[in-house]
Amino acid sequence: MDKLTQIKIFARVAERGGFSAAGRDLGLGQSVVSKAIAALEAGLGARLVSRSTRKVALTEAGQAYCRHCRSILDELAEADAAVGAAQAGLGGRLNIAAPVPFGLMFVSPRAARFQASHPGLAIGLDLDDRLVDLVAANVDVAIRLGRVGGAGVAARKLGDSPFLTLAAPDYLARRGAPVRPEELDRHDCLVYDHAAGVVTWDFDAASGATPVGVSGRYRCNNLLALRDAALAGLGIARLPLWMAAPDLDAGTLRPVLAGFPPPPFAIHAVFPTPRRIPAKARLFADFMQEELVCFRGRAAPPDQAIRR
Repeated sequence: MDKLTQIKIFARVAERGGFSAAGRDLGLGQSVVSKAIAALEAGLGARLVSRSTRKVALTEAGQAYCRHCRSILDELAEADAAVGAAQAGLGGRLNIAAPVPFGLMFVSPRAARFQASHPGLAIGLDLDDRLVDLVAANVDVAIRLGRVGGAGVAARKLGDSPFLTLAAPDYLARRGAPVRPEELDRHDCLVYDHAAGVVTWDFDAASGATPVGVSGRYRCNNLLALRDAALAGLGIARLPLWMAAPDLDAGTLRPVLAGFPPPPFAIHAVFPTPRRIPAKARLFADFMQEELVCFRGRAAPPDQAIRR
């Protein structure tokens, strides 16, 4: 008897509390169940169950092993379901949550393509910069940037979102370009914030640059608005590559301080529970992870700015 079958029998014995009940569920004789448990214990070199005339109880080692076994069986069931769903086509409704800018520019077109590949699937896309309660909002999967956490949720990293420091050519023609981060104090910076005062911009540790304080006359809590301000020549902005790539390609924004990149933001798929993740949610996360491959290894182009 193979190890996986032994694990399935052991998990059913633990669930039913006896060899006979587990055997009836699995269509096996009690002696077969007993031999499977004995073989499993012999292979592990540990006693998993305490046998009595009335019922079977797990030992301390058995309880710990059972938790791992159930996790393995759950993962296997989900993998089977995901492959089956991919072959048969997904159905039902998939509720997705994402922050507004990233949701509009990256998630939304890809969610539409995902739905087109699975015509039986309905998509509900909720764009909100607030961290909604996934269970209360009936969200199957949330795409979130930066750190994630929260009791009960399960997060899976999909990739990274590189950030760039950018400005419009006319701003650079008027003001020149900073060569080192410390020179930002002489520039108008477009700050992602509403509060007054100085905001700190960090840099990737590998660049060796220290954090610097920046300020400016234009502040906003929305990256799309900061992109508009940068395109209008109002100052230097920090924008994610997924937002700035078309402007870089068109030359309407140019990188500055390319040798001092900001730290990237991690992109996660977050599920409301770590157990029994629906196949449609898991497959959408797989799809998004493949789409994020475009960021891997793409560095900022060298500074093309006018310097003074």
